Amino acid sequence: MLTQVWERLFIGGFADAEALADSNPLGIASVITVCREAVRAKAEGVNYMRFPIPEARSLPVGRFDGIIDALWENIRWGKVLIHSLAGANRAPVLAAAWMHAVGCKGIDAALGDIGRLRTVEPDPALLRSVKRALG
Repeated sequence: MLTQVWERLFIGGFADAEALADSNPLGIASVITVCREAVRAKAEGVNYMRFPIPEARSLPVGRFDGIIDALWENIRWGKVLIHSLAGANRAPVLAAAWMHAVGCKGIDAALGDIGRLRTVEPDPALLRSVKRALG
């Protein structure tokens, strides 16, 4: 199930990303994949990007910067779905990090808000590395 966490930012799982090929009622314009699995069923006219992050690992700063830049650039032009395999670990952490980076709210507050909307189970190593990258 897609969860709207900001005006143009949605979180979901792998199945949500693939389901867009059949129906895109929310008008998602870009999909950012942060799991190792690649989306094969793609919707026409949707921009797909992939930044694979292994489960339960730290995130290198360069990969973090690439994801934040992709979120920033694509949210300017339309609705973005960021997804991981189940949408409970990597995607929520990175959505919260983006909200922190743009000054919307701190990462912990953003994760708390997201956790009230959907299951959030951040991996400690990933969360620590993202907080370090945020400075």
